[in-house]
Amino acid sequence: MSQASQSPVAADYMQRDVVTISPGDTLREALALMTENHVTGLPVMDGKSRCVGLITSSDILSYEDEHADEMVDGMTAGFFDPETQQWESIPVSAFALEEFGDVPVSDVMTRQLVWVERATPLQDVARRMLKEQVHRVLVMDKEAHLFGILSAFDFVRLAAEK
Repeated sequence: MSQASQSPVAADYMQRDVVTISPGDTLREALALMTENHVTGLPVMDGKSRCVGLITSSDILSYEDEHADEMVDGMTAGFFDPETQQWESIPVSAFALEEFGDVPVSDVMTRQLVWVERATPLQDVARRMLKEQVHRVLVMDKEAHLFGILSAFDFVRLAAEK
């Protein structure tokens, strides 16, 4: 707990070792980082060490869902349906295309960040997460310098330790 107060604050429990990504990196790179580090979201940092967005697995799935019905130059692909024992033709979605992975993170990331300052009491952090219906909150200052992240998992861990 912070020495200045008796109640725990965000800085006391935030994850400090945060994996980040740049706005110009691709969705392929974002997914690889998420998989490699067992996380579902990455803060997006600009060249001046400021947090300018957040990319989550949900953002990527929503992007795919929004583009799934789009026909790309009328392209179709064939597949053999074992139930009907016939070849079928289906439209190729943006997600199925190799180019999907080359979409820049900046095109998909969330720019409306949910964040708190390091001295925010944990109870206020939890209330904010519930109000905003998010699984993680960034711990930053007003200049968007990132210090850490608090996730729903951190609150589960905190409850289990008590």
